[in-house]
Amino acid sequence: MRSAEFDRQHVLQQAMALFSTKGYAKTTMQELVSATGLHPGSLYAAFGNKRGLLTAVVEHYIDTKRARRHACLADGDALAGIAAYMNQVVSDTLSGACLLVRTLMELAEQDSALQAQIQGNYQEVAADLQASLRRAQQQGLLAMDADLAMLTTWLTVTLQGLITAAQCKRGPDELGRVIALQIQALRQGAAAP
Repeated sequence: MRSAEFDRQHVLQQAMALFSTKGYAKTTMQELVSATGLHPGSLYAAFGNKRGLLTAVVEHYIDTKRARRHACLADGDALAGIAAYMNQVVSDTLSGACLLVRTLMELAEQDSALQAQIQGNYQEVAADLQASLRRAQQQGLLAMDADLAMLTTWLTVTLQGLITAAQCKRGPDELGRVIALQIQALRQGAAAP
């Protein structure tokens, strides 16, 4: 039997748009078939079922966001990199609902494997931010005695707040000012515990 050939990236992008907009429960297989252009049999053969497709979409989403995060955080000025990343998160959220937040809110209690996948991503984001803060210390942009664990928590909580505010239709200028204030506080040492 010949395996179905299709553009996996396209299928995952189309399914991601549906899951992000409608959520898992409200997205029907017929909508997924229409959006992806695949026959139901091809979707089932490639992903097993709707939940398998969601898992693949979440993995694709995490991989895509990881690459973009690493590109932002690679800025020569570590604090500028953090600001770029936070602004990217706001821009992405203003373009559509955050798939991970939506999925976590909808399915976390019902699906421990999916919850672990999403929580693993949040831990990776925190580790990347903490590494950038450590780099900021080495660059002389942050006090050497700053509590990096607490500052990392502050950044991740702010990120979740920015995502929520963006989903509540706060504007990019207002949210950008919040980010600028946070980075300014880090630069001035005002946020150091």
